[in-house]
Amino acid sequence: MIKKIILFSALVCSLRVFAHEGHDDAPGSFKANHGGVVKAGKEINLEYVVSGSEVKLYPMRHDGKELANSDIKILAHTKLPKGKPESVKLEYKDGAFVTQVDFKSAYRVEMTVDADVKDKKSTFKFQVEK
Repeated sequence: MIKKIILFSALVCSLRVFAHEGHDDAPGSFKANHGGVVKAGKEINLEYVVSGSEVKLYPMRHDGKELANSDIKILAHTKLPKGKPESVKLEYKDGAFVTQVDFKSAYRVEMTVDADVKDKKSTFKFQVEK
C-alpha cells in the first residue's frame, strides 16, 4: 500500500513538471527590464530598483515599453513609520528617475509615486528597505 502511495505521488509530481514546461511568465506577471519590481498602475506600470538608499524609477507602458522623460511627470514622497510624508527630489539620468531615500533611524520607508501621462494619473505605493 505504501509503495502505491509513493508511486502515485511521484507520478503526480512528474506530471506537474511537464505540464508547466515552456512557460516563462506566469499569467498576470510583468517583465522587469532592469531587474527590479514592477507595479501595475491604472494608466502605466512602474518598475523600481533599490540599491542601498538609491531608488531608480522606470515608468513604462502596459506593453512593457519605456516612456520618454518628456511624456511623463513624476512626483514622489516618502513616509517614515509614524512620520509625515516628505517630498523627494527626483533627477532624470540614464533613462531613470533617481532619488536618494533618507531612512533616518528606520529600517524601511513607504514610498508613494504619482505619475501623470497626458493628464492621466497612476499612483504607486511600495516599501523601500535598507
